[in-house]
Amino acid sequence: MNRYSYICVDDEGQEMKGFLQAVSDESARIQLMKQGLKIIRVDLCGIDDSITSEAALEITDFSGDQLSKFGKAAWNSESEYLDIASQSSHFKICGVPLSASLRTLAEETTSKKLSRAFKKIAVELEEGKTTEESFKQNLNDVPENLVSLIKAGSQTGKLDSIIEDYIDSQRLLAQSRHKILLSLFYTGVLFFGSFLIFYFLMVFIVGDFKKLFFDFGTELPGITLMVISISDFMSQYGLRIIFWLTVISLGIWFSFDLFKMRGTRRRLLNSIPVFGRILNYTSIAQFCRMLATLIEAQMKLPEALKLAAQTTRDPNLIEGCDLLIKRIQQGLALTEVAKETRHFSKSFAHIFRWQDRPELFIDSLRASSNIFQAKANMKTGSLVFALQPLVLAGIVLIISIPVIALFMPLIKLLNDLS
Repeated sequence: MNRYSYICVDDEGQEMKGFLQAVSDESARIQLMKQGLKIIRVDLCGIDDSITSEAALEITDFSGDQLSKFGKAAWNSESEYLDIASQSSHFKICGVPLSASLRTLAEETTSKKLSRAFKKIAVELEEGKTTEESFKQNLNDVPENLVSLIKAGSQTGKLDSIIEDYIDSQRLLAQSRHKILLSLFYTGVLFFGSFLIFYFLMVFIVGDFKKLFFDFGTELPGITLMVISISDFMSQYGLRIIFWLTVISLGIWFSFDLFKMRGTRRRLLNSIPVFGRILNYTSIAQFCRMLATLIEAQMKLPEALKLAAQTTRDPNLIEGCDLLIKRIQQGLALTEVAKETRHFSKSFAHIFRWQDRPELFIDSLRASSNIFQAKANMKTGSLVFALQPLVLAGIVLIISIPVIALFMPLIKLLNDLS
């Protein structure tokens, strides 16, 4: 623990001086902001606990507006933004009625159930029903994180920007998933078709040629003997091995759900070359975009972290943000916690160093979102470009081996007969 001196101003404008113990300068500032104090100066004391200009290191000097509008609210764990929905049936958001924003969301969502719910809310608002009544009746089937986003946006007057960023992030996610799934589907079809051909060759064709070669007493090369051994093994155990591999794979996959280890499963997926990077970069891009929008709407940081993570539907980010919220409420430094946790990469954790400066933090988040989305798009293009040729080359190689192994002794046999 380090010793810090501070100079602050309380709500009544009285200057306060003193010392506190904290693990870092950021943790010291958090403790002071949680007490509702406006920070003028925070200094790291020397070994002799003196506060001389030579020994003191100036940490920060907040402006009053910046701290009063963001600092104290950001670290308050009780968020007032999500408690009360707007009472106006046509709550104006930057000139856009709430019903129009919900109609846009209904058109963009891929879920027919959600689309019907949002259209119904829009119609009821246009007919004069209050937002609270309509939300209460129709948001039961809407995901909890989206409900929280809608309520927060309605109350803060930023629903249009929140919905716009939510739609954009979902659209980008859908595009990335579509490219990946299309590539994997095409690859899977090729792989499955080649496996059927390979199984047919090994079990039926190689078996017939085996009898032919043994009947003529032909001397067989090593590659042919190897293919015959594989054929015998597949004929006896092939289907059972496929069945048990499928059962074991499904069991391992769903065991993560059973033991509530979805975050661990997602981290394992993220470690897969290229494919895992695409998943990770896309989730981070979504997270940064939504977090910037929520902070810009003056939402408190703990709730903003939670909602932004839930929007990505990434179990790893959700677990990581829950851990961040718990640790920062204990007075620990956000940046240090983000770097130490296994849920965030080092290239991502550094953006939290601007968390006490809202304008810089928002700009950093939006820039990071664009960067990570560009990385995801580049990796997706690489996957689509490289995966299919590699799979085709592998299929040709696997199928050509038994064909060559059969023709080599067959040619020798024909030469002997001639």
